[in-house]
Amino acid sequence: MPLNQRALASLARVSQTAVSLALRGDPSIPAATRERIRRLADAQGYRPNPNVASLMAQIRRNRRPQAGGCIALLADAADERGWLDREYTRRQQQGMADRAAGLGFRTEVFFLREKGMTPARLDRILHARDIRGVVLAGPKRAPVDLSAMRWQDYAGATISYTWDWPPVDRVSSHHRHNMDIVLQQLQARGHRRIGLSLQPDEVEAVEQNWLSGFLVMNQRLPARRRVPLFVGRHGPASLPAFSSWLKKHKPDAVISLAGWEETWLRQVKLLGPNSIGHACVNRPAQTHVAGIEEDHEMIGATTIELLIAQMQRNEYGLPRRPRLTLINGEWREGTTLRQPLAI
Repeated sequence: MPLNQRALASLARVSQTAVSLALRGDPSIPAATRERIRRLADAQGYRPNPNVASLMAQIRRNRRPQAGGCIALLADAADERGWLDREYTRRQQQGMADRAAGLGFRTEVFFLREKGMTPARLDRILHARDIRGVVLAGPKRAPVDLSAMRWQDYAGATISYTWDWPPVDRVSSHHRHNMDIVLQQLQARGHRRIGLSLQPDEVEAVEQNWLSGFLVMNQRLPARRRVPLFVGRHGPASLPAFSSWLKKHKPDAVISLAGWEETWLRQVKLLGPNSIGHACVNRPAQTHVAGIEEDHEMIGATTIELLIAQMQRNEYGLPRRPRLTLINGEWREGTTLRQPLAI
């Protein structure tokens, strides 16, 4: 017979109420006791019935069981214009809204930098409206302290790597895999001296997955074929340094993040598939530069699926071991590379 909370309470020598509270991460139970009960539950193979757990959660909150509900999207901006100023955030938001609607939920955006908004006030609003699913939407542009929120009451998820706290489940593009695909495509077209151009903040971004893929490739090459990384901010001020890098290291292809370097290549008259090839690892939807197009709609949709699954399993509170789900991008042809070599 499956182990229930009453039997677990007997083994732990505590009340059934204490077991219930501990497994929900309730702070009224000492942290050491919560951990002991969790470990005992894991060792005994205890698994809560998700339907019963969800119903009891509603009863405890003196609410009727509801189908669906609202999912909060937390945006590090003062308003929609400041949040949806980039193509990928617009696509992710659309993916989240569409998937939530398909699963019987709706989304609502809360702007963390809106006048008068504080984490404590946001927490009170979410509790008052019985919103228990929270997405930390990207990007986080500056330090934000959300420790005042009662995270034991929320199911949470985030997109990509800009939010490092709170530790919640994460959905991201598979940046390292995407870089590997770009490198394979360039090599298949006969490029042997491949360079990478990034802005300073892009070097450390996405847990250095773009950089690491490039460095691993370089490590496997003979020293004479290695091209060092170019780091420079977009704009005319960095053009002389970029031009000097091209002349000194003579790459036959340049990888960039979103294709902005095409402007520099055009100005130094080295653009085109018969001169220097150009590909990017995060290709905008409307561009003729070849490269990887990240599936931002799927990333948003998968984030919602993951969050709703947590809520259906009554998994609230910060997870002990946050999960990471990676979504591969897809290669898109463009006019900036020659055709692959015939085999």
